[in-house]
Amino acid sequence: MIAIKRAAEPEVLQKHKGKWTQAFVEERGQNPRARPRSERYAHANVKATLEAMSHHKCFYCERSTKDEKPEVDHFVEVAEKPELAFEWANLYLACCDCNSAKNRARHIPPQDCIDPCGEGVRPEEHLAFEDELIRAKNESATGLRTIQKYGLSRETLDLKRIRRLQSLRKVVDTLKDRMIESGRKTLTSEELSLLRSFAQPDAPFSLMCGCYLDHHGFR
Repeated sequence: MIAIKRAAEPEVLQKHKGKWTQAFVEERGQNPRARPRSERYAHANVKATLEAMSHHKCFYCERSTKDEKPEVDHFVEVAEKPELAFEWANLYLACCDCNSAKNRARHIPPQDCIDPCGEGVRPEEHLAFEDELIRAKNESATGLRTIQKYGLSRETLDLKRIRRLQSLRKVVDTLKDRMIESGRKTLTSEELSLLRSFAQPDAPFSLMCGCYLDHHGFR
């Protein structure tokens, strides 16, 4: 998870969210199990803006969404606050696994977890990695609840993260061999830039890769 800057509200929400919200709140009054229409809150323009914000990654686990169909998620669930069903600030992008894990962990309030779009949020203050394994940093309660809420320690994520970490380690080994061959003790600026690209916001699992680079003194 990394900090995400929210883009301007899509025009479709600006134009229609008022009437959509009113209609949905009235519907919920008659049927407490009613759900908002996904073609509205997950409109193509809304989803495209969310994907651009997150560099086509899940807001929670940083898994690339280019290989699967991402879901538009309500950070605060509709069951808790139906009036936020079409609010731009409450719409996030999630892979289906994070969204499912979140729905199973309804006992953990989202307000007690890291909000990737929160003001001044720094996920790296609460989350850390031991290789591909995610941990709560310095026993952070917020970090622990975030991991539990979105299932960030699930095995499928570990497998994807370790593949990414293997790619980074392969580059590190190649650059080390290059240094030995050329008799150098330091990396060139271009080589450092290549390594640091793994921790850029548009790279999958960039927080994990950044932790690895920091641990080995590459940043």
